[in-house]
Amino acid sequence: MIAVHWVSLDRKYYAPLLSGATVFFLLAHAATIIFAFLIAYYTHGLWVKEASYREQPKVAYTHTCAVKLQGRRIATNAPFELVYNTLPRMNDMAEEHVRVPTIRVSEQHKNMDKLSDTIHLELQFPVDQDEGITHVQGIFMFQYELRNRVRLSMETPIIINYAAGVPGSGLLVDGHMRLKQQNPLPVQSAVLGSDFEAILSRVGRPSAPDLTFPSFVSKAMERNESTVLDPALSSWTIAGGGCKPLCSFSLSLTLRVPNEKVSAPTPLPTLRCLPPKLNWKYRTKPAMVRRLYVSMLVE
Repeated sequence: MIAVHWVSLDRKYYAPLLSGATVFFLLAHAATIIFAFLIAYYTHGLWVKEASYREQPKVAYTHTCAVKLQGRRIATNAPFELVYNTLPRMNDMAEEHVRVPTIRVSEQHKNMDKLSDTIHLELQFPVDQDEGITHVQGIFMFQYELRNRVRLSMETPIIINYAAGVPGSGLLVDGHMRLKQQNPLPVQSAVLGSDFEAILSRVGRPSAPDLTFPSFVSKAMERNESTVLDPALSSWTIAGGGCKPLCSFSLSLTLRVPNEKVSAPTPLPTLRCLPPKLNWKYRTKPAMVRRLYVSMLVE
């Protein structure tokens, strides 16, 4: 014998409106909904307004930087500073304090996905043998883009600040470039300018207070979205005495770009307490409920 066709058998039970079976039917389904809401509410999953996902950002160095080296002269113990900026107008303001370095930039794509996994910058400053460097401040600008759920394009700084007790010939900084968010990022496309545009613009004329390192740090921290090195490891190389006739100070910065956790609001707040499909038919009820339900109808 071969079964060539079959249909399911449904039974329907009817009861008066003001009967015990009707009351049980309403209470049972109301309890299902109420208990689901209570569980979702107390587990903080009832009204989801914010979600997060992971994405590797697209990061590129914009070849814009400002570096200041400070220290004391070994012979006279007099303080001095050396300044370099990629904008000629700022270098003109610094006049005799400008020291032009040799800059090398390299990017590494480990998995060949056209996204930089590591960005390495090396600045080599020529210095005199009498110049002992003890303090390094630097601001490096990068283009930062998110392209998946959140579409964001912004110019963001990486700021380094290191002070040592003894003169050195080099500083190495290695860290992960992390996105700093105060509030969730909007889902819609956004191209954000930079609070540094008035300072780093090649056409504007910045004022002297805007060129201070605290001003840069304040502007970076006030933004809703910015980037930081976290964690950041630093290594200071103590200066030796055998660098005649050419001495130099090396500043090496290595940025690693990992997958970033991005927080964004949900397009519409989502209710996650109800099951995806509620089937009110008789066959979906557990056996114990079915027996109780039928017994009340028989009575």
